Amino acid sequence: MSHSTATEHPHPDGTPAEAEQLGKSDIVVKANQLIRGRINWTKLEHRVVAMLVAQLSQEDETFEMQRVHISELMDMAQVSSHDIYNRAEEVCRKLLNQKVHVRTRTDDGRRMYQGYNCLSTCRYVEGSGYIEAKFNDDMKPFLLQLKRQFTMYRLQNFMQLGSQHSMRVYELIKMQEGLRHLCLSVEELREVLCCKHTYGRFSDFRRHVLERARTEIKDTCDTYYTYTVERDGRTPVRVRFLIHRWDETGTPPLVEREEDVLAENQQEANGAHLGEHGAGGTAPNGSAVPPPASTEQLLQKAERRYDLYASVLSRLEQGTLDDISRSTVHSALQASREAVSSVPSGAEATTAAEHVVRSATGKLQE
Repeated sequence: MSHSTATEHPHPDGTPAEAEQLGKSDIVVKANQLIRGRINWTKLEHRVVAMLVAQLSQEDETFEMQRVHISELMDMAQVSSHDIYNRAEEVCRKLLNQKVHVRTRTDDGRRMYQGYNCLSTCRYVEGSGYIEAKFNDDMKPFLLQLKRQFTMYRLQNFMQLGSQHSMRVYELIKMQEGLRHLCLSVEELREVLCCKHTYGRFSDFRRHVLERARTEIKDTCDTYYTYTVERDGRTPVRVRFLIHRWDETGTPPLVEREEDVLAENQQEANGAHLGEHGAGGTAPNGSAVPPPASTEQLLQKAERRYDLYASVLSRLEQGTLDDISRSTVHSALQASREAVSSVPSGAEATTAAEHVVRSATGKLQE
């Protein structure tokens, strides 16, 4: 991780703050279980903890005392109110008392709840200009030595978000960024965002939480989302997020609806027998035969199918995904290997794809 340096600004009461060089990482890494946990912090408390997490190294085996310099927090969050200095003691007190609520599963698939104190120590000395804190050892499985099922994001993006709900939604969509989809029940989403007893009407929850987060994340971050609300009759039951990244030109990518992909697949199935008639023309039944698809069109169709399949997978609970057999995955890899050998995309591309397949197979056998 890269580090930069900064010098602490003086405290507004005139007391010189400690002049020192600060090591600052720009990457936050958390276990997915923690991302999906229930954490009821203010945006200031979220910012303090995120800065602490960003200072950790994944090679660390234990937690040490860390410092969050308030002036650096203000710079990263782009806020100018010096009231944060006056609230530092309150932040320490609340972070020590508030819990992190995590739901996991036992080996036999039963849901299990556990609560944790995030910090074991948190202190602020008036005039020092920084908060000192140490993570509770119980947080090691969620913050240190992470090998799988973890989420990474840039601290700077997170720090500039203007509400605690936007921060939590951003973490959720970064967790599913690779699949591009996230589907949560309204009940679970309210629980994760600590809104079970606020915004009683869904229209208010949508306006004050989902819409505000969508706007803030799109204006601030590297990733953004659109979403749809799935209903049972008139009752909202699920929220389906479609996750996008800004491309290099800053233009949002094309997002196609699932119904469009299904309709296209059906059209292809209905007209599959026409392909044998060559580049355009007329089939025996008199219908027009489309010309062969270009490589670019085939790739676009493959990507749309990927989005559709990812959407289906995103609706499954982790326990269900874990139950998918290795033989099924190996069959998929074998099909991919065969597909690679049949695509005339050049020897280099074929070799690279085969290398990916071999690597994936090796990981499954570990």
